[in-house]
Amino acid sequence: MPAPSPAAPPHRGRAAEGSGRPGWVEALATFAVVAAAVTFAVWLGARGSVANAASHDLRAYPGSGLFGGWFRFDARWYEQIATHGYSFNGPNVQSSVAFFPAYPGLLWVLHGITGVSVKLLGTLVTLACGAGVAVLFRRWCDDRVDPTVARIATVTLLLYPYAYYLMGAIYADALFLLATLAAFLLLERGHPVLAGLAGIVATAARPVGIAVVVGLVAVTLWRKGTFSRRGGRLRFDLRTLRPADAGVLLSVLGLVGWMVYLGARFDRPIAFEEVQQAPGWDQGSGPRTWFKVTWFQQLKNLPGWFFEWLDHGDDATFVKVQYASTVLLQGLLVAAFVVLAWLAWRRLGWGYGVYAFALLTIPLLGTKDFMGTGRYLLAAFPCFVVLAQLLSERRVWRVATWVLSGALLLTWAFAFGRGYYVA
Repeated sequence: MPAPSPAAPPHRGRAAEGSGRPGWVEALATFAVVAAAVTFAVWLGARGSVANAASHDLRAYPGSGLFGGWFRFDARWYEQIATHGYSFNGPNVQSSVAFFPAYPGLLWVLHGITGVSVKLLGTLVTLACGAGVAVLFRRWCDDRVDPTVARIATVTLLLYPYAYYLMGAIYADALFLLATLAAFLLLERGHPVLAGLAGIVATAARPVGIAVVVGLVAVTLWRKGTFSRRGGRLRFDLRTLRPADAGVLLSVLGLVGWMVYLGARFDRPIAFEEVQQAPGWDQGSGPRTWFKVTWFQQLKNLPGWFFEWLDHGDDATFVKVQYASTVLLQGLLVAAFVVLAWLAWRRLGWGYGVYAFALLTIPLLGTKDFMGTGRYLLAAFPCFVVLAQLLSERRVWRVATWVLSGALLLTWAFAFGRGYYVA
C-alpha cells in the first residue's frame, strides 16, 4: 500500500490553461455541445417506429416533439412512482420497489410544485444534473491534475459511449453521480458532515450507492494518514481522526431510510433486492450470476445470430445481435476499468482506488451479463482521470479514443431513441 497523503491535494481552481476561462465554464460549454448532438441523435432515432413498442409509452406529452425519444424503458417505472407511489407484489413479479427513491421523489416534488409533466421533468432534471456533473467533475480534476489533463478528462467523460444517461435519459444515474461528486468535493474541502449529507442522496438514488459510503470512509482514512507504513509494518492510528470525520457515515442513511420504508410499507426491508429475480429481469444472486453464465452464452451465440441476420435481415435476429454486441462491449469496459481502478489506486491515492474497486464489485457480482454496467461505470470518475493522464501523453491515441467513443455515443443515443435496449 502506498504511503497515504496526510493532507488533501492542493486546491488549484485555476483557469483553463491558455484560454483565460475558468475550468467550469469550459466544462459547461463542452457539455452543452455534446448534449445538443446527443439530443439530436435521440430525436432522429425516435422519428421512426421503435423496435419493441411494448417496452414504451409512445403517447405524446408537452415537450415530446423534441424529448419524446428519452421516455424509454425504466422511464415508465419512474413516472409511475412519481405519480402513483410504490408497489410490491412479491419477489416473482416486476414492481417499482426495484427503483430507489431519490430520483422519482425529486420528480414527485417538482411535479407537485410546477404541474409540469413528469415525463418532461425527467429529461430536464437529468440535463440539469448532467450539467452539474460536468462542472463538479472539472472542479474535482482541477484539484489534483493540471488544466490540460483536467480538460481531457472532462471531454473523455462526456464522450463516453453511455454518457447520454447524463443528457436526458429518464434514469437516476445523473443525479447519483452529481451527489457522489458533491460528496467527495465537500470531503476534500474539509466538510465531512456535509459530505455525508450529499452521500445520503447518492445512497438513496442507486443500489451502487453503498460504494460511496465505502469510498468516503476510505478517502477520509487516506487523507488523514490513519494507515501508514513504519518499519515495514502497516500501522493504524485512530488519533489522526476527529469526531467530525464520522460525518461521512451519515451517507449510509439514504439506504437505511429506504429499507426502513420498505419494511414499514411492505414488511420486506430488502424488497429492492428480492424483486431482481422476477421473470424478465432475472437478476437473482448466485453462481450463475456471479460467473456470468448468461454473458458467455450470449458470446457463444453471437456469431451464429450475426450470420443468420445477414442471410435473412429480420428485425428479431438483429435485436439478438444488437443485445449480444452490447453486453460484449460492456464486459470489455468492465475489464478496462479494473485496470484503470488499479492505476487510480497508484496515482490518485488508495482511498479513491478503494472507491473505484467497490463500485466495480457491485455490478461484477450483481449482473448476469453486464447489461447496464456501461452506465454504472460513469460513477467511476477517478478512472476517467487516470485515463486522461495516459491520453495526455499520446495525442494520436487521444484523438482516436474521442472519435471512436463519440461515434459510439451518438450511435447508442440513436439506438436508445429508436427503442433498442443498449444499457
